[in-house]
Amino acid sequence: MTKRPYGPIIQNAFIVDDMDAAISYWTQVMQVGPFFKFPEIVFEEADFRGRPHKPDFGAAIAYSGDLMIELIRPQGPSIFSEFAAAGHTGVHHFAAFADDLGVAAAAIEARGGRRVQGGRLVDGSSIAYFEMGGPAPSVLEIACLSRAALGLFDAIKAAGANWDGRTPTVSF
Repeated sequence: MTKRPYGPIIQNAFIVDDMDAAISYWTQVMQVGPFFKFPEIVFEEADFRGRPHKPDFGAAIAYSGDLMIELIRPQGPSIFSEFAAAGHTGVHHFAAFADDLGVAAAAIEARGGRRVQGGRLVDGSSIAYFEMGGPAPSVLEIACLSRAALGLFDAIKAAGANWDGRTPTVSF
């Protein structure tokens, strides 16, 4: 079997217009939690539709087993705000981890994917979003995370596995 340039889908990301209401829904109705609200996400450099631009958005994540649920509230120009401006909420993209963003991007682009947003965070992690087209268009995020970020996600996953259902959010 040929080694894939990125791993399996590990995340479903949702665009929300009210972070607290979304967390309440996911923790109370869907029984997923606790959610970790990110402080400001700081990019060293970033792009949006081929031009330099650092996106501004709020995010919170939780795990349901091996599946990461990400909630995103757009706060400035980005693929997230485009989705919201079109009147959409709900699933926006799927994500997978990769060891080499360049290798993963080349494989995705060879299959027709088109990079629409991405960047490098101050911790050394890199992310990129690709519009995949097709009969049911979707966006695929590829994340190459630093060791520190991977460790953080492991801790969030463990918190989800041991969640008692009482605390909807946890601070970093």
